Order: sequence, then structure tokens, then C-alpha cells
Amino acid sequence: MMREKYTVIVVGGGASGLMLATSLGDGKNKIAVLERGERVGRKLSATGNGQGNITNAFNAPYFSSTQAGAEKAGAIVARHSPQSLIAFFEDLGLLFETDERGRVYPAGRQASSLTDALRFASAQRGVSLLTGERVERVEKNGNGFLLRVQTDGGEKEYLAETLVLCTGGKAAKNFGTDGSAYALATGFGHTVTPLCPSLVQLKTDTAKIKTLKGIRASAVTLTATWKGGKESLRGDVIFTDYGVSGDAVFRMSAFVTDKTEVSLSIDFLPDFTEEKIYTALERKRARFPEQPFSELLCGIVNNQIGRAVLKCVKEGDLRGAVRLVKAFPLTVTGTLGFDYAQVTKGGVSMDEVDDNLQSKKVKGLYFAGEILDVDGRCGGYNLQWAYASAMTVSEAIQRKNRGQV
Repeated sequence: MMREKYTVIVVGGGASGLMLATSLGDGKNKIAVLERGERVGRKLSATGNGQGNITNAFNAPYFSSTQAGAEKAGAIVARHSPQSLIAFFEDLGLLFETDERGRVYPAGRQASSLTDALRFASAQRGVSLLTGERVERVEKNGNGFLLRVQTDGGEKEYLAETLVLCTGGKAAKNFGTDGSAYALATGFGHTVTPLCPSLVQLKTDTAKIKTLKGIRASAVTLTATWKGGKESLRGDVIFTDYGVSGDAVFRMSAFVTDKTEVSLSIDFLPDFTEEKIYTALERKRARFPEQPFSELLCGIVNNQIGRAVLKCVKEGDLRGAVRLVKAFPLTVTGTLGFDYAQVTKGGVSMDEVDDNLQSKKVKGLYFAGEILDVDGRCGGYNLQWAYASAMTVSEAIQRKNRGQV
């Protein structure tokens, strides 16, 4: 079987793989991206609800299984900042705008424009984008690597001096990331930390919210507590037949999906004190004594939410009603799973890669993007990690190819 040789093979044609290949492409070294799907950048083209939220102007820490891993990720992002990412794409011909929450989007609000820019630039720079190529096995071959690949046309073999795994995680398998590619890393002796879905809907107890399916509670404060931790944020919560969704829930899921004994509390009126709400209810009850207690919160919160709250307290218990308006409790029982998640929490251990994201176990093997045990909050942080990790690997490989390593 004929074996085509490459200087660098990147396995995975997602965000990190395309950014890496585009950065490496110089027309001199032979670079290939192997993508098992029919086209590259499918998940990137859907990011930010199709609008392409690529990074965030506000700094936020990253999550990892260890503090050292989180700090290593933070240092990498600090070196390859949001400003650097924006400049990278501006050099490819795009313009960007930032919203009030720091989310950065292409001016045309099309995520597909990011993918298109990377495809065009990588092709122009001599990178081979090979689709429909599923890497079944990788092994060390002298100073390089031998890849065995399955295609519709049969089996192929490639040789690479340097190998980068950018295969993504386990979230959103409709984009080809079903977690099977972790086996390529474990085949080299790497550890994959426990995997959890993140940026995902949360399942909760539903006894108190059965009548609220489809109701959106806007601009609430959502608080999550777990053993040793607590987080609060402002946003929308949508009630469902399984629990809760909405932007506040997606953002909160980044903090809680790997925790146990998680409880949520919803403040439906975060801009009003308990006393202010209580006074309004007392005044309303005095002004309209014939109004049923079950309707007393109508006009103060969403009518359906008001009725659901008042079902949870004794008739006439205004103080109890106010407490629930300010802190409506739900117990988290799980998530909607990887099929609905945007990101994977967990991955190849950061303890097993160096500061350049090269394997400590196998020289010449690198990792970038979601395959690593690093994830970020909702709002562009995960694509920022894809870029920062890709640029870190790119710089290391370029030094290596120049004989500086």
C-alpha cells in the first residue's frame, strides 16, 4: 500500500484544526487535515446559534480537572488573547463587532463566514483538506507516525513527521464528535479524565413546574449551589417538561455538570427587595379582597409563574409567597446529555502535556482544542481556547521545523 508522506498531519477539521492548519500553511511544508465528515468546520459553522460568537472581550477563568490544568490553560489564552484572534481573522478579510456582554461576532453575523475564511486561506497556503477520512489507528513509526485511515474508497495509510489531534470531544455527535477519537490518545498511553456535557440544558425535579412548560422567565437571577461552591448569574430561564433551559441555564451548566448535589434557586424579581414585593401584595389584597389568593401574583410576575408559586404555599401566606418569588428552588437531577451539549467537560489530561501542548509521553504528538481537559463558559470562550491552543501548537511546530527545538 502506498503511503503518502506529510510534514504535519492534523486529525480533525474543526475550529482548532482549521486554525492550526491555516497558521502552519506556508507553501513549503506539506500539511494535511484529515476530517472524517463530508466537510470541514461543521460545528464551527453552527456556533453562536449560527451567528459565530467566536470570543469574548471579558476575561474569565477556564475549567479543568486540576488547578494546574486550569492555570496552564489560562496562561495559554493570555498569550493568544481575544485581540489576537480577532486580528487573525481580520487578516483573512473579516470584520467583527462586540455586544454588551462582550460576545464577539462577525459583522455579517454568519458563523459560516469563519469556516469559509479558514477553508479559503488554508487552501491558498497549500494545505490539503481531506474529508471522508476516518483515522482508525495511529502508531509511532521511527521519528514520525503511521496513520491507518478508512475512506469510502477503502483503506489508506499516511506518514507524518508531526501529528496533532484536534478531534474535538463528545458533545454534539451530529457534527461528528462522538468521543470515539479519544481512543487515539489513549492508544499512546494518555489519560482521559471523566467526561461531562457542558453548555447544556439541565434536568430538575418537575413537581412544582409542571404547569410552566414553555414559559420564559426573563432577566432573572439564577443561583446554583453545590458542596463547596456557589455561582449566580443573570439571564433568561425557560421551563420545560424535563427541567430548565435558556441562556442562564446554558451559562450555569459550565459550573455544575461535573458536580453532585446541585440545587438551583431562581429570583424572579432581582430588582425588587422582599419588603417591596410584600408591601405590593398587602396593598393589592386590601384593594381587591375578593381576588383569589391563587391570582395574587398576577401582574407582578408572569401569571403562570405566579400561580405555580402560590400553589407551593399555604392560603394567605404572603411572606412565604415572597420568599419563593425571590428564591424558587429546584433540584438538579442531571442534564439533557451529550447530544444536546455544545461542549465537553473533561478530556486528555493537561498534566500529560507540556506548555506547548506536546505530549509528555510521545515526542512529536500534540493536542489542541476540545480534546484536552479544558472548557470555558458560554459566550465565545471555548472557541477562544480552540484558537489559543492551536496557535500554541503552531508556534511549537514552526520552531521544530526550523530546527529550533
